[in-house]
Amino acid sequence: MTMGPLKKKSVRQGFIEFVKLQIAGNVPFWGTYALYALLDKVYFADHFWALLVSTAAAYTAFFFVDDVWVFNQERSSRKKTTEIWRFIIFTSFNALLVFNITWLLNELFGITPYVGQFVSAGLSISWTFIGYKFWVFAPTGHSKKSKRRPARAVSHG
Repeated sequence: MTMGPLKKKSVRQGFIEFVKLQIAGNVPFWGTYALYALLDKVYFADHFWALLVSTAAAYTAFFFVDDVWVFNQERSSRKKTTEIWRFIIFTSFNALLVFNITWLLNELFGITPYVGQFVSAGLSISWTFIGYKFWVFAPTGHSKKSKRRPARAVSHG
């Protein structure tokens, strides 16, 4: 069984986007890690609030990287408001899950958030590409045909 040229292009594009997302995944990971360290070690912030603020800030930056760089191929066929809400919903769920994994590793096993970040980030790789590719940054179902009717000639007589 052979793949047609469109199927090959689609598979190749999906692979490229997956690789880009793995690179872009450094934004929420290292952004959270670095900001948490700053809030923890320099400002002596409470661990909960330091982790919460750093996670929110890093994921905000992540949206822009995903939108402009990772999933830029279908950008013109996406509806920005839909994309933003889907990103907020999916990423909030994802961030909450990652946050809770990191927090519970600390509370239950004494694993610091510095190490817990690596564990929770490793787990999240499995579901983030699927969610972003096929839901958050998926092209909206706009019809290619215009729904406008052609103008009618008006008769005056």
